Amino acid sequence: MDAEAALPIIGKEFVTAENINFLFEKYKVPGEFDLLSIDIDGNDYWVWKALRAEYSPRVVVIEYNANVPVNRSAVVEYDPHFRWDDTDYYGASLLALTELAATKGYSLLGCESRGINAFFVRNDLVKDNFALRDIQEVYKPPRYEREGGGLGHHPSGRAMKNLR
Repeated sequence: MDAEAALPIIGKEFVTAENINFLFEKYKVPGEFDLLSIDIDGNDYWVWKALRAEYSPRVVVIEYNANVPVNRSAVVEYDPHFRWDDTDYYGASLLALTELAATKGYSLLGCESRGINAFFVRNDLVKDNFALRDIQEVYKPPRYEREGGGLGHHPSGRAMKNLR
């Protein structure tokens, strides 16, 4: 028996902004927990935004769209049926996520080297534990190869929505 087969399956769900809180209740997610990872290839920003304040993970790891310049606050239009089409039309810019994080009491700690995930830490844990840097220093451009060569995802022709 392989290791994955030995793990219990909690559930397989299609996550939306409308059902995220219901799913957390259904699976008895505690109010405070260590890590929330959001990587759903599209509505990541909207799902985190919809998550009620009673859920307070210590760390949030969330996919960002590194194709969007670091000084632009942009997201995809919300569509609960969104399915990623392998283009650069997905998710949210790092700035949009950083601004959302601030409203939820989180600070941007860093991004991993390939420009895929951003790491946010709850502000009450930042104080003497982490040295925060400017978003310009933390941002990593896309360094992932696409099918057919090149870095980043193929352009979609669809425009992301500016938040400001």
